[in-house]
Amino acid sequence: MPGPINITGLPPMKAPASAALEERPGARIGTATYGGAMRGVDRAPSGVSQSFSTFLEAQLRDVNTLHKEADAAVAAMATGRSHNLHEMMIALDRADVSLRLTTKVRNKAVEAYQEIMRMPI
Repeated sequence: MPGPINITGLPPMKAPASAALEERPGARIGTATYGGAMRGVDRAPSGVSQSFSTFLEAQLRDVNTLHKEADAAVAAMATGRSHNLHEMMIALDRADVSLRLTTKVRNKAVEAYQEIMRMPI
């Protein structure tokens, strides 16, 4: 069995280029996101800058924002203000994926909590 992988010699990761934002419902498509928003990608990790609960709250707010954008894109399409079916579908898919990821993270956290509770004292 191989030993641990040494990654100290790898070059630093670069942030992906982001597309220009448009002000239409569902038009945030093409922006560089990673779990809602890619904040601080060009910063080097310098320790913990916020509490876990603050981070989790911000990520849940981002998921909520994606769902509101998807709702606005559907409403714009239904009322005829927009004819961009592909942007609406992408906004809906982004909202769906973000909700599924959030659900999986929640399930893992609950599993970890249950495992800790099963540990003998």
